Amino acid sequence: MSNIVRMPVAIRMAFADRRARLWGVGTVLIGLVFYLLILPATDTGGAIGLVSLQFLTFGEAVLAVVMAVLLGLTMALGIYGLRQGGSAASGGSVLGAIVAVLPTLLCCSPVLPLAVAAIASVLPAAGALGLPVQGFVATHEALLYGIAIALMVWGLYGNARRALQCVC
Repeated sequence: MSNIVRMPVAIRMAFADRRARLWGVGTVLIGLVFYLLILPATDTGGAIGLVSLQFLTFGEAVLAVVMAVLLGLTMALGIYGLRQGGSAASGGSVLGAIVAVLPTLLCCSPVLPLAVAAIASVLPAAGALGLPVQGFVATHEALLYGIAIALMVWGLYGNARRALQCVC
């Protein structure tokens, strides 16, 4: 519990380091653009790009900002920890970033049918399964985003804890 209270201390220490700050801010900016273009893909029929921005909702924009900031903070803490001689493990954040992108790519885009077709071409029995994955993803999209954010927070906490341990 004390590490959770001390997370802002770890973040301040990381952002005091110039290189960690640059990596963190860069990751936030790149992540924000990425998420802003990816998240509306469920409304564009899977099209990803500038066309997505006209379908961007307020909720998706907030989600993009939250996930980009979590990813950037984790990156800054990881870089700071590495520079202090510690180890950085952002598995939770990376897994969260992947889980955050999956609903938009699997729900309404041709990615999943193409993947199933590729698998079915190698293993014909796989095509006969007919699993309703796209329906599940579309139905539980909010839950998947919640899981993604929880994983990103877990990665942030882990790197903050490591950064605090690196301080001599």
